[in-house]
Amino acid sequence: MTSDRPQAKYPFEFDGRWVLRYHIPYTVEHDGSTYRIVATVFAEPRVHGRIQVNRDGQFVAEYDELVPGSLVEITGDAWRVAEVEYRTRVALERVPETPEEASGAQAGE
Repeated sequence: MTSDRPQAKYPFEFDGRWVLRYHIPYTVEHDGSTYRIVATVFAEPRVHGRIQVNRDGQFVAEYDELVPGSLVEITGDAWRVAEVEYRTRVALERVPETPEEASGAQAGE
């Protein structure tokens, strides 16, 4: 039996948001690789998050000093940090794929 519905790339994403719980590893299958994503949240010097990304058991990226508005890339997709709650979670929102967003809409244009 086959389905016309595409399989979700990020199984924990809801309405364009993905909440990464503190120290809970998330597994994402994409293009034949297995990604593992883990978020950590720190209190000092101010509340900020860190996201570590591994692909097939190999370290590929670390994003540190994350605060609301920070951008990260996971499996080729851009995400914006929406919230960081100490020892609880880092909430991500999808970055729309529009030319204005992609270019950063530079001032003076």
